[in-house]
Amino acid sequence: MRSSWLVVLILSVFMVGCASQHDRNEMTESVFYQKAHQQLVKKRFNTAIDDLKELKARFPYSEYAEQAQLDLVYAYYQTADFAEAIAAAKYYLDHYPSSEQIDYVLYFQGLSNFRLTESAFERIIKRNIAARDLTNKRDAFNDFAELVERFPDSQYAPDARSRMVYIRHLMAQENLEAARYYAKREAFVSAVARAQRVVEHYQGTPSVEEALAIMSRSYRALGQSELADKSRQVLAHNWPKSAYLNSARDRVEISWWPQEKTWLQLLTFDLL
Repeated sequence: MRSSWLVVLILSVFMVGCASQHDRNEMTESVFYQKAHQQLVKKRFNTAIDDLKELKARFPYSEYAEQAQLDLVYAYYQTADFAEAIAAAKYYLDHYPSSEQIDYVLYFQGLSNFRLTESAFERIIKRNIAARDLTNKRDAFNDFAELVERFPDSQYAPDARSRMVYIRHLMAQENLEAARYYAKREAFVSAVARAQRVVEHYQGTPSVEEALAIMSRSYRALGQSELADKSRQVLAHNWPKSAYLNSARDRVEISWWPQEKTWLQLLTFDLL
């Protein structure tokens, strides 16, 4: 008796499933899109993604195909699947280049690149992002730059500009970190190269002040007194109260700078 009830139950579930699938197969593209859109409204983003992908597969040339692709960009971003959001955005830009929503797509492509390599844990502890690979941040910068250049009056342009400023600061810090690394290891030619990159390409960022100080000390260590003085003069002109300036000795001071080795340390390879 129990077995009979079990069979009836299984058949009932199967028939309901078949009926549901049959109803789904009979849905028009308009109804299909409306159901997918409702999932977005209800913030059921994973379900919305499945529905939108099925809509595009069933009706690839429908009038809803473009909007479905646009919704996919947003839905993937909301699920923190930033790699898929970027792929969806690139697809949209390639297939709908004359769309009026290009600024929207560029913005979300930029946001996705901006957050691609950030974990939730790193966002909480505010780890020094400049110490990591900034490839995706540079991609985000390029996305935002294209948005601002092509659509300066877009509603997304102000936030894009703010993020560009932040990313530019990160890129300046990245080069400054490298300059510090080389200077601490007395690779002064490399230290100058990285510090000079900060000065030449990231004017207006806070990193320029220390970069000039590193350049002055590195040139001094290399015996390039004229270049060392010139770097110090530029530093003094722009930051007259800089903590790196030592007016008494008329030179640059950096607290972490490696101490000059004595002849005894050099001869004994710093073992004594």
